[in-house]
Amino acid sequence: MNINNLKFISRDTRNYSKNSMAQRRYQRIKAKSLKTIILERFLNQYGYDKGIVTAQAIVEDLLNTIERFYRYHDNSFLKPGQMVWHAVPIDEYPQKAKSMAQTKLKAVVLDIISEQDIEDMKQPLHHREIRMKKVERWTQQAYEQGALLSQLDLAVLLGVNEFTAGNYVREYYSLYGRALPTRGKIQDIGSGQTHKKEIISLYLKGYLVPTICLKTNHSKEAVERYIRDFEAVRILNDKFDDINTISLITRLSIAVVQQYIQLIPQEA
Repeated sequence: MNINNLKFISRDTRNYSKNSMAQRRYQRIKAKSLKTIILERFLNQYGYDKGIVTAQAIVEDLLNTIERFYRYHDNSFLKPGQMVWHAVPIDEYPQKAKSMAQTKLKAVVLDIISEQDIEDMKQPLHHREIRMKKVERWTQQAYEQGALLSQLDLAVLLGVNEFTAGNYVREYYSLYGRALPTRGKIQDIGSGQTHKKEIISLYLKGYLVPTICLKTNHSKEAVERYIRDFEAVRILNDKFDDINTISLITRLSIAVVQQYIQLIPQEA
């Protein structure tokens, strides 16, 4: 046997201390992560060429975003009967030409089937009462988690159309005298005068903003905006007879200006 033809294995120079072994095991396990998989795709499959540091930052942000959408706020597991739903945050106000795709969303957990629903099966309830209970529960749960459900959200969750979902919201108010914290109610989406009349009436009676918020289920920002716009219209209404002029100065629509004018108390 010619010793010159033998291939010798290179000497293993790795550190086999306990700390070094622990580090290698840690690196192997750490590499088995979704973050590593996505990072590898960025660098080797997606043609990303801005460097590993920037890629790591992007991947980290993506994973944090996904986690915020799918993990309950207290890190607990979803219970039977619960589901995650994406709703609009309370402070995410609508703007002209702003689509839902451009609107921030917040993950909330809703009790689709609750223990009370099961208890209610002991006695026959009309389907309208059952659905109104669900609408009340869902809107309140979303509100307590810092988000708002729209009538479209409620329609999808109930398996009905938006008009029917809206009827449940209005019927609830008619029966109990309390408005549900829907997006339309809290953020004043729509041209109805109900919100303005309710809030301004309380304001004119001398109630403070925190009390008005509690009584009307509106945010502090929304209540203050109503009051600010009302006072602007009231002052300008004494100076100008032309509604168009008031509309231009306040940047409120003519219809909204007319609504506020109707709410100004008539002097005896």
